[in-house]
Amino acid sequence: MFTIKAVSQATGVSIETLRAWERRYRVVEPRRDPNGRRSYEPGDVIRLRKLREATERGHPISKLARVSDEELTGLLTAAAAGGAGDAASRNFAEQMLLAAERYRPDDCDQALSMALALLPLPAVVDEVLVPALLAVGERWHSGEFTVAQERIVSNAARKQVGLVLDTYNRIASGPPIVFVTLADERHELGILMCALLAAARGVRCQYLGADVPPADAAVFADRVGASAVVLSFVRRESSAAAEAHFAEFLKRLPRSIAVWIGGQGATAFSLAGLGERVALLGDYRALERAIDGLGATGR
Repeated sequence: MFTIKAVSQATGVSIETLRAWERRYRVVEPRRDPNGRRSYEPGDVIRLRKLREATERGHPISKLARVSDEELTGLLTAAAAGGAGDAASRNFAEQMLLAAERYRPDDCDQALSMALALLPLPAVVDEVLVPALLAVGERWHSGEFTVAQERIVSNAARKQVGLVLDTYNRIASGPPIVFVTLADERHELGILMCALLAAARGVRCQYLGADVPPADAAVFADRVGASAVVLSFVRRESSAAAEAHFAEFLKRLPRSIAVWIGGQGATAFSLAGLGERVALLGDYRALERAIDGLGATGR
């Protein structure tokens, strides 16, 4: 449960506006303790974030209040496909980089937290995290950023995305999907962004993290009843070892569970003879299509 102050910070809706929306339109109905203090469920937070975004796109709250969560999601998805959006809010990546330049981890956290509150999750991935992380990598390789400055941005990504995943998982009703990298693969930010996109589509994200032994990852996926496992392979220089880990993982994983792989290192894999359950995803949009297809197949 969340306080009204926490909800305001997470959604970008002021406390005064929240109270007005509840009083006039009953957009959400928080619980109240004996002293009258409000407490909100994770589903309330997600709905309020979508309502704020829809009002910024010009839709009156008086009409949105009667719209279901599914209709609201469809409305925002259509707007995003049409290229609508708040251009002013797309400078969060620059704010994160500036915070890293100045060695201010709290400012970096705050910039990403605000992006997650004010933007649809796919926009956070496309317009904030991907540009910021690419820029950080380039600056680190050129010597403009130290390891500590790189960690300011990557740690903010892990922390803030993890908080969002926890919130969304509390109300997720979609199929469970495991997100993991196998042994010796320590680059986890790509798989973390995949989980964020999946959460936006109602998936129950079982985020296992990086550098997990193949057998352990396979057992975990089986025990949690996963419909699919998403694996990321980034390191090209160790493709032989990565493919060996992948082969062991497939050997131990029940054949009923789909396996989706991505990343620069995965392009060197030979998928011949592995069947339809293994798919190479070229980008984040391919992941979204795979998730939608998983629901359609009833797995």
